[in-house]
Amino acid sequence: MKYGYSDEEDLNEYELKREIKDPKQRWVIRIIRSMKDYYKKCPYYDIRSGECFIKFNVEDNKCPRDGKYEGCPILEEFLAERYEELKKKGRPIPYDFRDLAIF
Repeated sequence: MKYGYSDEEDLNEYELKREIKDPKQRWVIRIIRSMKDYYKKCPYYDIRSGECFIKFNVEDNKCPRDGKYEGCPILEEFLAERYEELKKKGRPIPYDFRDLAIF
């Protein structure tokens, strides 16, 4: 029996109810879900300094979400760009987050 309130339950329930027709958006959501299996915080987040490795070349590279990756626009945009790169090169699209580093 669960007590309390969790935002993650509502987010997952919402994602299950909505139908996403765009294959790129479906892939981004699948990769973020697989991240949840392996990491508590975003793997592109530096806990000590609070910096985002995706925005590393930008002057203000602090993570606005403190390592929470559900609904992070920066992470979603990064994954969408990665999807486009893989499609353009004709490479297979990875199914899991850990496979993303191989391609």
